Amino acid sequence: MHRFPSFPAACLLAALATAAPAAGQQVVLYRCTGADGQLTVQNSPCPPGSQQREQVVGGVAATPGAATGPTSTVRTANGEFLTTSTDQGTRLLDSATLPRGQAAEPPRPQRPAPPPLHRCLSREGDRYLSEVAEPTPRCIPLRTVGLDGDPAAGAGQACEVVRDRCEAVDAADACQAGRDHARQAQTRWRLAHPDNAAWRQREYERIAAIVAASCGD
Repeated sequence: MHRFPSFPAACLLAALATAAPAAGQQVVLYRCTGADGQLTVQNSPCPPGSQQREQVVGGVAATPGAATGPTSTVRTANGEFLTTSTDQGTRLLDSATLPRGQAAEPPRPQRPAPPPLHRCLSREGDRYLSEVAEPTPRCIPLRTVGLDGDPAAGAGQACEVVRDRCEAVDAADACQAGRDHARQAQTRWRLAHPDNAAWRQREYERIAAIVAASCGD
């Protein structure tokens, strides 16, 4: 009885030649995959508890060029090349390409990139995240006085235009910033006046959906 593990091509060729001394004689090989994923090639049925696949192999010529019918050359796991006859469905038993009984994990769909965010600082010292680089400027009312400096005699209205300072968030911090942005939107929704609660809720749900699609939960 001959047992052919995953040896280099020269050893496998010698074993096949011993099992089939006459060119063209067929040999039934058994590919056995153990519970640990180890592959064994042998000419007897696999032991219990392992996965078995049978392969009919045509006789291998003892000298180069003596094989009959079409041939194919395949690279083995150790980098050597072995030429085999394919006239009767012969295939190279290569441990590097044989299945191990486990299906390959399908590739995960690529997530869209997180939208750009900006960290902003207001004149009052409040920090927040914004989806625009330049938030809408604000006009802070100014106190007016009369010509004689009397506040009671002030006429008209005046305000100071204030712009918050913002800087772009680094790409490496985009997901964490997105989650912070969603939490800020949720807080604004929870603390909103009843008249504004509905659209604050929609704004939070929009941001949360974007973050989930780009960064996961």
